[in-house]
Amino acid sequence: MLTWDCSQDGLEPQFKQDVIDLLTPSEYHWVIEYGYRSIELQTQLYEAHLKGGPLAAPPGQSAHNYGLAVDVQLLVDGKQVWDLSNPGWVWLFAAITPTPRLHSGKSFGDADHIERVNWHLYKDWAKETAPTQVDV
Repeated sequence: MLTWDCSQDGLEPQFKQDVIDLLTPSEYHWVIEYGYRSIELQTQLYEAHLKGGPLAAPPGQSAHNYGLAVDVQLLVDGKQVWDLSNPGWVWLFAAITPTPRLHSGKSFGDADHIERVNWHLYKDWAKETAPTQVDV
């Protein structure tokens, strides 16, 4: 089961579909808490991280800033579960491994993070799909 607790706007379409395809058939309840993040929000999160808050990349260095990452929560009986030995998290890490375009943040200490493999290569997707001229 998949629930969105944030806007789906700003996510790269193929990445968004890959996340949906990964999480929708799961027997576990996944909530997407964060998707696209503006540079301003990333700056706030990074400054909080520097003061001892949760892990956050510097502005412009997060796949979230380009619509190429989401953060998920596992819900069990309506409550968030952060114990990575829980079968839901075990399922997620096993299910994401064979996907060719998705990568878990578990390897760098951000287990609830899912991003596009080699996201740096795709960060200009919006510019590439934007119209090259505007009709006046």
